[in-house]
Amino acid sequence: MEKRLRISDLDFVFISYNEPNKEHNWADLLDKVPWAKRVDGVKGFDSAHKAAAELAETDFFISVDGDNIIDDKFLLETLDFDKTNPMAVHRWRAMNSVNGLVYGNGGIVGWPKDTCLAMKTHENADSELNQIDFCWGVPHENLHNIYSQTIINHSPQQAFTAGFREGVKMSLDRGMVISPSEFMRKIDRSNLNCLLTWMSIGADVEYGKYAILGARMGCWFTTVKGIDLSTIRDIDLLQDKYFKSISDADEMLLTYGNSLRQRMKMPIADMDIEQSKFFKFCQNKWNNKGIQDREQKSI
Repeated sequence: MEKRLRISDLDFVFISYNEPNKEHNWADLLDKVPWAKRVDGVKGFDSAHKAAAELAETDFFISVDGDNIIDDKFLLETLDFDKTNPMAVHRWRAMNSVNGLVYGNGGIVGWPKDTCLAMKTHENADSELNQIDFCWGVPHENLHNIYSQTIINHSPQQAFTAGFREGVKMSLDRGMVISPSEFMRKIDRSNLNCLLTWMSIGADVEYGKYAILGARMGCWFTTVKGIDLSTIRDIDLLQDKYFKSISDADEMLLTYGNSLRQRMKMPIADMDIEQSKFFKFCQNKWNNKGIQDREQKSI
């Protein structure tokens, strides 16, 4: 692999499954990256990314999720692999359409083909941790800059699923479940801040309450009830088992919120439309740095 690579010289692969906004986002990507390729409908996160690697013709390629809209300024950048590990996954941050969070979830990802093809994660995992996410079993460079927005609220199901998955992942301590009595003491503070935002902010956007409910349920089923953590790798199962269990979203928001407050002493807020808008308005504005500057510990 060359030491310096222009982003505009790399293959882009759009990875979509059942996102309700995937065709709109694919059209947007093609408008910005006419040479983009697509993997659609492959079940399983590991399998879909391996299919993308097989499709890519460059040794390092860019993946774009089906719910992602990229900033075309990304195409003007150049990678210098004297600054980061060329065999690591390069993950840039995205801005979340529901709660305004800025972190790696849903962002643009740069993949060394060999690393992608050799990994064993999610449905193909060879360890318990690797069933949950890429980050524990695959070398990562977590990078500072934002180059996209992850649009997760095109439907109630999409918002709920995104919230549930993050509610599970953000409730873990390096992939391990924390007991309710120890949760507030053991949980990483940056993960806690992110989790509380997922569980409190979003009433001001369409279907935002379903993302909030999903995060509360994901946290509750992980920490209080107990859940097979590998469940979150199966989008169809999440929607069939958990989303379809929703009878009254507003009532369930209160029920799960109160349970988490009582059992785990979590300071969850039930913010209305104006309060959610105010929270987002008060967040610090994001400033990009160098394309390979690593992220700070705080989100």
